[in-house]
Amino acid sequence: MSRVIVETSEAPRPKAPIAQAVRHGRLVFVSGITPFDLDLNLVKGDFDAQMRQTMRNVSAILKASDSGFEKVLKCTVILARREDWRRMNEIYAESWPGGEYPARTAFEALLPHPDFLVEVECVAETNGEV
Repeated sequence: MSRVIVETSEAPRPKAPIAQAVRHGRLVFVSGITPFDLDLNLVKGDFDAQMRQTMRNVSAILKASDSGFEKVLKCTVILARREDWRRMNEIYAESWPGGEYPARTAFEALLPHPDFLVEVECVAETNGEV
């Protein structure tokens, strides 16, 4: 099995030394994704806007990896504020309309940028082996 770096112009490319995702075998490991738009502007304002942008970014990376939310096995959500927990769950659930959720860990922690309210990473199956 080989290791393949996944990059897509449909999601922001961070300036940090990380890949958007890495495929290995039939799995894709999506890095911690944050609420930047394609021009690397941070979506500011309310939590809902940041969570939706983050999930759009994750979706684009999964698609570029020959995967999708329906194939996510494990997801980690990091919140900057505990009071966003309820809205996070509501917006997060929209990505799995059938209710077949992946395993998940979610917790509150300081995020690397003072305006980040959320970060999401995941591991998913792909439609084929690399």
